[in-house]
Amino acid sequence: MKKYRILSKVILTICLCGIILAIINGFTGIINSSIQMSGTVICISLLLVAGVTIILLEDARIKKEQRNR
Repeated sequence: MKKYRILSKVILTICLCGIILAIINGFTGIINSSIQMSGTVICISLLLVAGVTIILLEDARIKKEQRNR
């Protein structure tokens, strides 16, 4: 994580916060009580996919930079 760009760190933080909020909303319904559990699961899975994608892209960028040195 140390060599990740600032934008990637911000997006990963937003994804993590979104996952936490979706879990809290799924159990309590504080944020939006009309969302069903399937919508919560979809939201969590999409945020996880976005986070994993950013991690993979940043790792590939770091490896490419190391090869070019």
